[in-house]
Amino acid sequence: MFKLIWGMTGTGYVLQESIDLMKELQEDYNVDLTVILSKEGTAVVKWYKKWLALTEVVKEVKVEKTPNIPFYAGPLQLGQYDMFLVCPVSANSVAKTVYGIADSLITNCVAQAIKGGMKVHVFPSDQDLQPIVTSRPDGSPLVLKIRDIEIENIRRLKQMEGIVVIPEFSKIKDIILNLIEKNQQN
Repeated sequence: MFKLIWGMTGTGYVLQESIDLMKELQEDYNVDLTVILSKEGTAVVKWYKKWLALTEVVKEVKVEKTPNIPFYAGPLQLGQYDMFLVCPVSANSVAKTVYGIADSLITNCVAQAIKGGMKVHVFPSDQDLQPIVTSRPDGSPLVLKIRDIEIENIRRLKQMEGIVVIPEFSKIKDIILNLIEKNQQN
C-alpha cells in the first residue's frame, strides 16, 4: 500500500479540490493517507467550513500542537512514507521553508524529510504574477494579487535541494500515480 502524508497550511486555495483528490486517491487507488495540518491550516479549514468534509474523507487528520507534535518528522526522515506532499502551501510557509525556518509542524516536517533524503512535493498557492482567483469562505470569488517577494520565494524554493514544486494542481494526481507505479515496480 502506498503511504502518503499530505500537509496543509493556512490558505484556502484549492481546498475543496484537495479534499476531492484525497477521496479519489483512497477510494480508487488504495492510498493510505494521513493529513497533517499546521495551526493556521486548521484555522483555514474550519473558517471555510471544510472540517467535516475533510474528516469524513480522511480518517487520519492530525492537527499541529507544536512543530514536533504530532510527531511525523522522524517517520518522514526514516522513510516510513512513500511521499510527502504539501498542498496547498501558503506564501508564509514557502517563505519559512526558503529561509530555513522550521517552527511549524509542516515546515519542520519539510526540513526533516529533506535532511533524511526524502523529496518533498509542494503546491504553493502563490506561484505566478497573474492574480489568482480563489474563493471566500462563502463561496464567492476572491482575486488575489501576488507580490514580487512571493514570486522571488517561489524561485528560491524551486532551487532548493529536495523540493519539487508542482506548477499546477491538475498535475498532482499524475505525480502521485507515477510514484505509486514506481513503488509497485520496486
